[in-house]
Amino acid sequence: MISSSPTDAERAHTYRGIPFEDRLTPHPTVVSWLVHHARARGGAPFLTTVSGDDEPSTLTYGELDVLSRRVARWLRTELDIAPGRTVALAPANDPVSVVALLGVLRAGCALLLLGPQDPADRRRQQAEAARAQVVLRPPAVPAEALPEAVVIPDPGTLTDPAGPDADPVLDPAQDALFFATSGSTAAAKLVAQSHYNTAVNAEALGRHHGLRPGDRLLGCLPVHHVNGLHFTVLGVLAAGAHVLLADGFAPLRYPRLLQQFRPRIASVVPSVLEALLETWRQPELPADFGYFVSAAAPLTVRTARAVRDRFGARVLQGYGLTETVNFSTTLPPGLSEDAYRRLMLDTDIPSIGTALYGNEVAVLTPEGARATPGQVGEICVRGHNVMSRYEANPHATAEAFAGGWFHTQDLGLEVTDPDCDEPFIVISGRRKNIAKVGGETVSLDEMDRVLRAHPQVRDAACAALPHRFLGEEIVAAVVPASGSQGPPDVRPALAAAFRPGVLPCRVELLDAIPRTRTGKVLRRELATRLAGTDTADSTHGPRTPATSDSPRPNSGSTR
Repeated sequence: MISSSPTDAERAHTYRGIPFEDRLTPHPTVVSWLVHHARARGGAPFLTTVSGDDEPSTLTYGELDVLSRRVARWLRTELDIAPGRTVALAPANDPVSVVALLGVLRAGCALLLLGPQDPADRRRQQAEAARAQVVLRPPAVPAEALPEAVVIPDPGTLTDPAGPDADPVLDPAQDALFFATSGSTAAAKLVAQSHYNTAVNAEALGRHHGLRPGDRLLGCLPVHHVNGLHFTVLGVLAAGAHVLLADGFAPLRYPRLLQQFRPRIASVVPSVLEALLETWRQPELPADFGYFVSAAAPLTVRTARAVRDRFGARVLQGYGLTETVNFSTTLPPGLSEDAYRRLMLDTDIPSIGTALYGNEVAVLTPEGARATPGQVGEICVRGHNVMSRYEANPHATAEAFAGGWFHTQDLGLEVTDPDCDEPFIVISGRRKNIAKVGGETVSLDEMDRVLRAHPQVRDAACAALPHRFLGEEIVAAVVPASGSQGPPDVRPALAAAFRPGVLPCRVELLDAIPRTRTGKVLRRELATRLAGTDTADSTHGPRTPATSDSPRPNSGSTR
């Protein structure tokens, strides 16, 4: 028998030589984690939510088990959704949405996460790409926002399944979640995450942060984002811990939640920390508070120092992509004071930490060799948490897995610390044209294409500029078409393709877009020019910084 060499995808799914088939967690699906905790500690709190009047409501592990089984039965009997099909959900940060997403998974269906505020065409394209049989929404999402969706009934009014064996047996390798990569409006980049991918990420989060039953985590990030779902909900679930899920971020309410709930960990994005630094006049964290975990957008040294000086707390920066199922790296929580200062406070760029359990992270040269410490290369990931594929896009999948690693297209370097054995990763730049606006990843190329398709535009390009609260903001440059009467109104076209929170803060009129001889946009030159442009000539006014009730993360990404 002739043995064939492993493919790049097979090698990209190994962890320190352990093949994908060898399980790294005792429960290879999050549903099995739920069943385990419901039996072991059914009366323990899992999810606490707070309404607008700050009245808390708590769901136990036992209640989540029962209610999610009811939703699974409702899908099978009332909506005629068979195991193996895909269901789309546009969730809110509320108990109905969390119960529904667990119900979809335990029904044996894959779940496509949609943004409730996404343009209708974007949602439709994503649902078609995933071949979703139905789109669901909780009552908290208004009907006018998703007229195509079926409203989820109150799980408490649904009928229990006939018996304990009503759930289908889940294959850990089966598709569990679909996320559209940020900035992609169509089917080209639909990330498929398996049940096992999800369970390994949850296991890694529990190990890294030492999450235990009874631990409390405060989350405010949207659960339709990869970070909000995997860290805030599924990581806590696998650990048997307790999450307070706020319906968004409100600067004046957030300190009250910290004092009332007394979490050990709070999951945030940099814009949340910036808003707190601006608005929290007499900060006082609970005595047993541990740290903030920040991801989805770059954290500045200035912000990390200010949080340490004003709040007396650490910020642990994490990093990951939708394709790597949330976190690939995070700063270790047990660093000595000297090591933390070297890596986060007395440096030019704060570190994103070390690799989490289940995946390996390396900085590779263009030739595919490991870079030496301090040498810049591409950050690449392999392990059991790496996505299965880009749905229906084998070319993009093969390109992403070239050489047996997932290629993030982010540039970085390894640094060493005398107190630690593991190397730390620092992000130094990007290979692709993206912006991080309030934590959301936006494709500048995608935005360019929308602008150039406008009939009154001859040429256009976008640039990302630094922003204190958002991390980055987008400015668009437009060259009007010949014969145009006045500046082209590109706002409707942009609003139809992109979420409101990532739209350009302004659109500038230029005589020409700076390009190379081969036609590539000179982004750095364009950004420099736009940074000094008088906004009085712009067609949009500046956007207000993100200090509203809902932060705008990624990907979360992570990304």
